[in-house]
This record gives sequence, structure tokens and C-alpha cells, in this order.
Amino acid sequence: MSLVVVMQVFSRYLLNYSFVWAEELVRYLMIWMVMIGAALVQSKNEHIRIDFFPMLAGPRGRRVMETGFRLCTLVFLIILIFKGIKIAYFNRLFESSGLRITMFWPVLAVPLGALLMGIYTGHALVRDISRLLLWPAERLREEDRRLTIEKYQTGPVSHQGDFPQGDD
Repeated sequence: MSLVVVMQVFSRYLLNYSFVWAEELVRYLMIWMVMIGAALVQSKNEHIRIDFFPMLAGPRGRRVMETGFRLCTLVFLIILIFKGIKIAYFNRLFESSGLRITMFWPVLAVPLGALLMGIYTGHALVRDISRLLLWPAERLREEDRRLTIEKYQTGPVSHQGDFPQGDD
């Protein structure tokens, strides 16, 4: 994608020639990249969110809230999948002006990305419900501590003090 952008800028400003298809290709690749990237972030449970209220709750209350959030997300993604398929099917009749491809392919990124996000969300939902029902509170607390340490740990922790040891 970057190569296409550099080529387009070079040809437009130095050769005074513009490729008709380049901007359109970059736009469609960006749509696909965003949807696949959103699915990747969903797989790691790293989407931006405000977790003020879940952090106030205990381990079990936090799992209940997370389950509710995941259910809402899953409902939204299911709607996005079905509506996206409908729109992609409708757009198969239209052709892009620059690339001369059916608009089915660029629009297909939305339902496929939503499907991938739905798979990851469903997996996390099953995991959370099973842990909510089967794990004791102490094990949930231990997992919360472990996840918090993993989330906020930026590198190896040194236990030798705040200052490097020198050869004085």
C-alpha cells in the first residue's frame, strides 16, 4: 500500500501524470486493513475502553460486566455481518471507476472483519462464562492480578534498585 502511495506521489508531482486507479486501490486496501486490524485487536482484547466501573467491582462482578459487554458486542457484530452481506451482495452490481472491479470486493471487508471479530468475541465470551461459573473467587482474583501485571509491565523489572550499579 505504501509503495502505491509513493508511486502515485512521485508520478503526480515529478512526471505530472496521475494513475487513475492508485487512490482507489489505497482506499480499498485501507478498508481491508482496518477490518483485519480490528479483528486482531479484538483477538487480544485490546480495544480502547473505559473500565472504571468494572475495576470498582470484585472479580465476579467484573466477569459479569465483561460478559454483558461481550454479549452487546456480539449482537452488534451479528447485525454488522448480516447487513454487510446484504450490502456487499447489492454492490456486486456496481463497478469501481478506477480499478474496474465489482464493488463487492471492497465492501466484503466489513462483514468478513465483523465475522472474525465475532469469532474472537464468542471465544472470549465462552471463556468468561465458564470461568464465571466454575472458578472460585480466589482463582478469579489471582487471574486479575496476573492480567494486571501483564498489562502494565513494560519491560524486565530490576530488583537491584533504581540506579545502575557502577564500578566506583
